[in-house]
Amino acid sequence: MPQNRATLMCIAALLMAGCGGAMDEATAEPSTTESASQALYPEYDPDIHCLVSSQYVSCGSGPTMYAYYSPDWGYYINRDVCGRNGPVICPLY
Repeated sequence: MPQNRATLMCIAALLMAGCGGAMDEATAEPSTTESASQALYPEYDPDIHCLVSSQYVSCGSGPTMYAYYSPDWGYYINRDVCGRNGPVICPLY
């Protein structure tokens, strides 16, 4: 039994060494929490999106479509979110 434990400990040590250990702060990558949350939602583009007054829009065919949120713009949604089933969310300009 002690020989098996010693073998397992050696294997564990080799695996830990192969992982590279802990990174120091100088070589660590910058935090991506801000850029990751930005990547979840597309940036507001007036050619694709329009501003809406709430976080969701009910389409005529029944589904509820959720809007994106930006601290700069507020709630916005794709212009064609409901398709041909209406209602018209964004008037054409």
